[in-house]
Amino acid sequence: MAYSSIPFRRLAALAAAVCISACSSNSGNSSNSSEIKQTSIDSLAVAMKWWDGDYNNDRQIESLLAAGKPVWRADDSGEGGHIEVTSHYRFISLPAIGPDVIYVEETKHGDPDNIFRQRIYTLTATDGGGVRVKLWNFKDKKAYVGAWQNLDRLQTLTPDELSPLPDKCDLLSEWQGNKLHLAMQDKACAFGDRYFNYQVLLGRDSFWFRDKIVRLEDDVILTTAGDFTYHELDRIN
Repeated sequence: MAYSSIPFRRLAALAAAVCISACSSNSGNSSNSSEIKQTSIDSLAVAMKWWDGDYNNDRQIESLLAAGKPVWRADDSGEGGHIEVTSHYRFISLPAIGPDVIYVEETKHGDPDNIFRQRIYTLTATDGGGVRVKLWNFKDKKAYVGAWQNLDRLQTLTPDELSPLPDKCDLLSEWQGNKLHLAMQDKACAFGDRYFNYQVLLGRDSFWFRDKIVRLEDDVILTTAGDFTYHELDRIN
């Protein structure tokens, strides 16, 4: 990630956050020494440092196959198991959309043409040093496919080309040990008779996610993969 893409006002916070996170993992043996405290650092700065990059869960898929567990394939064999996912997260300067913006493109089954998730995320700081992530869908789902390889393609992107999810679907952060947990609030992202639950665990070199669609009246899971356990993606770039 080029630091020139990060607003100048955040550079000092970013440097401090990285220092604090490194120091916390190397400090003494007290019970709290390995934890990053959300009130101590700027979670937005950490997200900016950690999220940018490429990830896949090849190691997880290999482990599942070796254990004889299902993997959800393109032909729907193994349905319900974990999906082979490759993720590309790129921070990009798009002032018309927000000061801290991520382009998201994820594919599944090892097929770069099989789009799993394509979005714009806008990040903002919350009171107490947390981070809020708003999710935006592309109205034209094909126009910018592959843009993670050439961000110049996104420079003319305008808010009119995007459809934001309502505020009730924003992700909010908290720290879980040395990972930043970002999640929709319980049952908040509801439409009709169902609600959506998307969660992320973001580490220095890892990006884990899980999601499900659940029936509101009785909490029956309608759609999920891996029994709502995390897809465990490792940084590859």
